[in-house]
Parts: sequence; structure tokens; C-alpha cells
Amino acid sequence: MSLLSDYKVEEGNDPADMYNLLELMGEGYFGKVIKCLNKETCEIVAVKEIKMCENVDQVVAKELYMLDKVSALDPDADNIIRFNKYFKTADGHHCMEFELLDLSVDKFMKRRQAKFSLNEIRSMAKDLLISLKGLQSVGVMHTDVKPDNIMYVDQKNKPFRVKLIDFGVAIPKEQAQVGKIMQPLGYRAPEVTLGLPLTEAVDMWSLGCCLLEWYLSAIPFPCYSPYDHIHMITHLIGVPDGGLIEQTTGVTPIMDWYPLENRSGPDIEDRTFLDLLQKMFHVDPDKRITPAEALSHPFITVSSRMEMPSTSTQGIEKMPENANEESESSTKQSSQICSPENSVRFTEEGLETQNTVKPRMVNINDTSSITSTGWNDHAAIRLPCPRSHLGAPTNRGSGHVESRLLPLGMVSISNTFPVLLPI
Repeated sequence: MSLLSDYKVEEGNDPADMYNLLELMGEGYFGKVIKCLNKETCEIVAVKEIKMCENVDQVVAKELYMLDKVSALDPDADNIIRFNKYFKTADGHHCMEFELLDLSVDKFMKRRQAKFSLNEIRSMAKDLLISLKGLQSVGVMHTDVKPDNIMYVDQKNKPFRVKLIDFGVAIPKEQAQVGKIMQPLGYRAPEVTLGLPLTEAVDMWSLGCCLLEWYLSAIPFPCYSPYDHIHMITHLIGVPDGGLIEQTTGVTPIMDWYPLENRSGPDIEDRTFLDLLQKMFHVDPDKRITPAEALSHPFITVSSRMEMPSTSTQGIEKMPENANEESESSTKQSSQICSPENSVRFTEEGLETQNTVKPRMVNINDTSSITSTGWNDHAAIRLPCPRSHLGAPTNRGSGHVESRLLPLGMVSISNTFPVLLPI
């Protein structure tokens, strides 16, 4: 973690002078990404400028440490963004230079008016499985695999060739602690929510979410809270075995599970794709398919680079010229996609989509009643608790709250405190 001290700015020499700024590519919570010409190498690159904050040195040092570990991989063979160098400007801004890639899959999805074909999904899936296999070999957990951290290399000349980017929240495998909250909620592995031991398998779960999202053009787990998260996982996949439930640490208070009744659903186009998804969505991380195993799966090996028509711009809408308009448009679209109305589940006959009712939010100040949240005629039971008990571990010892067990739906919560609700 001493990488920051390896670089010192010489007086009168600002490394930023080596760049011609061409275009602001994006701006967010972390800072901004600028398309630049490196005058020294004559290469068009992406420069990430970290936003100044109280602990910026620690944030930058952590990311550089992870980039240093990942540098053992081949950026092209392992489909990881190439990190060129770190520098600090004369005015104290931390900057990182990366290879310039095309647009993110997330942005491409928002521009496109058609679903991804299975051939397109297959191509991206193979690239990302290679990425995860490489990260596993160097003991790195990405923990933030999602469409906006997956970028096309050159969508015009190399359609659907992708790389994994952004190691700002990546961690070494040995630092994955039970109870650590990681991953965006809609892409979060169940072992994170349930407080089980964490491994690289969390990234395979997230990748499975991406593949299914690309197939459906909708987020498969549109969640508003950890409770909704478990609710929808159970709806899609089924009930975990008792052994896993007994291992839960109370990070999220889930104690009693009830399965849905069997239903028939429409078949999907490709049974091998469904089979791969089911293996990626195994609730037990020890039984979840690994990147190496998935690369040998029939869905990937049928033809990893099947001839695809040049559809990289087909059906793409013109994006708003104003960045704020684009952001507002993206927010509206996200709110529509992130809706329980887009719920899906596996059945014996394939993949079933189901319209559902948006859950009512629980008032945590109301400690007098059990709230049933509607999901058509199914419900998850939530038990509000006194403020003084927020953050208490899940257990059946003294001070636990008794509730009536009602088999109304996918998940029933009892004898627990909602430890993740804000005060």
C-alpha cells in the first residue's frame, strides 16, 4: 500500500501537462473520466481523476494495490482493462491512466431498442468468464460486476468483445470477512445478504445476473432492501437447504422459508443457456459453477465466437446531447427496470416471468404489528422492532421477538430484528 509514495511531483513539472484533454467521458461519485491524448506516447487514453475527499489517499492507495495485483494478468488475453500508470497533478489531484475502451454495456443497453441475442450474450459471457478465471488465479474478488463496469473494446470493429473495468472496490480473497456487505443489491450474491462465508463465487453470481438481464432486458432481482433481495431469489430459484440457513449469521434476519407452489411457464429458446444460469445461480457458493467449469459448459463451447451480423448500431436511439438530460433519462429507465413487476423465476419447464405488486414499505417506527407486503397473493412477513434493537444480531436468545409463522409466500421472517434498516 506504499504505491502513493512511489511517485513525487517535481517542482515546476506538472504531469497533467503531458495530456491534451479531448472530451469528458463521464462523471460520478468517484470523480471523472477524461478522454486524453498522451503527448509522450501519442496514444488516446482514458484518465480517471479521483474526486478530492477526506480519505482520498486511502481510497487511491487501495485501488492501486488491487491494480498492482491484477497487473499480473494479460489485459488482452484475460479481458481486463489495461492500467498504464498513476500520477498526481501539481494541484494534488490523484489520476490514473487506462487504455481507452468503447462504451459500457449499460450505456449500450440504454441506447438499443432490441434484446441481446444468445450469440451476443455467449460472446460477452465467454470474455467475462475468462476475466473472472484470471482474477481467481491472482486471488482477487471484483465485487462489483455489473453492466456499467463491463465495456466494449471496439464495438464497430470487434462487436461484443468486452473487458472488465473498475477495481475501486475489489478486495483480496483473504480479506473477505463474514458479514461484509458488498456488491450492488440487484447483483448481490445470497451469501452476502445471509452473512455466509464469502469467496470469488460472489462474482459468478453477479455475472449470472448480468447474463439474465441481457436476455430479459430487465434486472432479474429488482430489490428495494435485503428482504426483497432474498424474497426474489427464493422466487426465482427456490428454497435453500437447511444447512445453509443454519449457517446464517444474522446479517439479514431470514429464519423461515416457504416455497412457492409449482407452476408451469414458457420454455426459453436455448436449454443450455438456462442450464448455465441455474449453475451460476446455485444458492450454495461451494456448489456454484466456477469460471473454469463454465468455460467448458455447452452454452459457451457450442461456438464462442459465432458469426454475428454487424448490429452494433442497429436499433440505437440518439442519446440526448445534454449530459443532464441523459442522466435524467437513465434514472427514469432504471426506475422502470428496477421494479418487482419484472420478476422472473425458474420452473421445471423453463424461465417464467411474472407480474407482481410493488411491496409496501415498512415504517420502522411502528413496533406494534407485523406488516405483510403484497406480491400478488404471496407475501414476505417483516417484523419492525424498537429503535434500541436495531443492529442486534439474529438469534433466539433472550430479547427475541416472537411472531406468528404464516406460510404466505417465499420468505417469512420471525424471531429476528431487521438489522439493516436505517435508524
